[in-house]
Amino acid sequence: MEKSTIINPAGNWDFWEEKEKRALESGAQNFNLGDRIVLENDEFTVWSIHLSPGDSLPFHIHKNRYFWSALSPGTARSWYNDGSVAENQYECGDTVYFDDLNEENHFIHNLENIGETTLIFLTVEFKK
Repeated sequence: MEKSTIINPAGNWDFWEEKEKRALESGAQNFNLGDRIVLENDEFTVWSIHLSPGDSLPFHIHKNRYFWSALSPGTARSWYNDGSVAENQYECGDTVYFDDLNEENHFIHNLENIGETTLIFLTVEFKK
């Protein structure tokens, strides 16, 4: 199962540099949850994410129910809109479902591959 380590707690903005703060601001208008759409219909959008070592998925907003599954093992770092920063270890098959997101309860984050393997995820976002 995904192992997460908080390297910066929520509310501590001293850890952040200006470039991350500016990128976070733009994430509120980025609804792309992956690098390409695999399938889309009236009920859901299926995204794929392929991140080579050192690559990043830009800041983006999650405001609809969704789940992701890791299709490869690896290590990533994510910066969140509450100021927290986490490093995550993924194993193939790790899956997390977010069932309570909406316009009022949402989050913004990015995904940086800080490991030595390509990270591959499949993300399914449910439409309202």
